[in-house]
Parts: sequence; structure tokens; C-alpha cells
Amino acid sequence: MIVKSRIKKHISANQWQYLIITLLFTIGIIVGNYKVPALEGGVRNHLLDLINGYLLGNNQVDINGSKLLFLAFLNQAKTFMLIWFLGLTVIGMPLILAIVLLKGMALGFTVGFLVQEKAGVGVLISLLTILPQNLIYIPLLIVWSVVGIKFSIYIAVGRQVSGISLGRALLSYSFLLLMLLALVAIGAFIEGIFSPWLLRQFV
Repeated sequence: MIVKSRIKKHISANQWQYLIITLLFTIGIIVGNYKVPALEGGVRNHLLDLINGYLLGNNQVDINGSKLLFLAFLNQAKTFMLIWFLGLTVIGMPLILAIVLLKGMALGFTVGFLVQEKAGVGVLISLLTILPQNLIYIPLLIVWSVVGIKFSIYIAVGRQVSGISLGRALLSYSFLLLMLLALVAIGAFIEGIFSPWLLRQFV
């Protein structure tokens, strides 16, 4: 109950930050999807060849699940650690916002490309291989971005006002990173193990 109360208090105290981050991520998705029609023919064909090759060879190729899991976790962990680092800097806030926007654009482009080029199959692939892990990744990214921005503001102007020592604040900030990375590992398991297995059942 204490944890639940603290989460509610945190969201209530930072509702505008959450609104802005969520809106920015949504704008990124829209922009990424909008960029799909402008993709050059050579690049489009190359991406289609990769997708078709995977789908056609999906049942024959032995995919190393543990490697996919590690790469999925590493990819997400890099983003979270970069936000952690940017939160330690005075100029961290705009750069964190840029990361959120780019993440949204990447997701929007990926889903938009699959749906535009593969129609119903693209929707199915998106639901099976992109949606599951992102149900974990996206909320964690939004939460961590808000925390990173708040810490960046704390570094810039809040140390004297808040009354919390830098060492204590940094310890809490880093501990929260470790907690979120543990949750990221769950998303990585879904992305690296569960989603490929799920896709194989339908291909």
C-alpha cells in the first residue's frame, strides 16, 4: 500500500510532466508513420527483403533466443542509462525530450512500414512482435524520462531549495534505475523469447 500511495503521489505531483512526455512520444509516433511514404525505393526494397527473408525462413532458421534476449535488453538498457546520465547534467532536459521523440518516431515508422507494406500481415506482425514488449517499454520510458528531467532540474536549481543532499538524491536516482532495468529485463524476455515464438506459431 505504501508503494502504491507513493506512485499515486508521484504521478499527481508530476502530471504535467507526464502529459508533456506522453504527448511528445505520441507526436513522434505520428511523425515516424508519416515518414514511411517518403522512404526511398532502394531502402524500402531492402527492408522488405529482410522481412520476407525472415518470414519465409522463420520455421527453418534456429534463432538463438538467449542472444536475442541479451540484445533486446542491451538496446533498451543503453537508452535508460543514457537518460540516467543526462539527468546528471544541467542540459539534460531537452536531450531527454529528444530521446523520447526519437523513440516514438522509431516505433511509428516500424509499425507504419509493416502495415503499409504488408497490410493485414503487417498488422499481425505488429501485434505479435512489437506490441507485447512495448506495453512494458513505453510506460517505463515515460516514467524514467520524467524522473531524469526532474533530476536534471534538481542538479541545475534544486539542490539548495529541496534540502536533499546530492549524495542521497543520486543514490535514490541510481537505485530507481536498477529497479526499472529489472522490469526492462521482463520486456526483453518477451521481445527475445516470447514474441518470436508467438510469431512462429502464426507463420
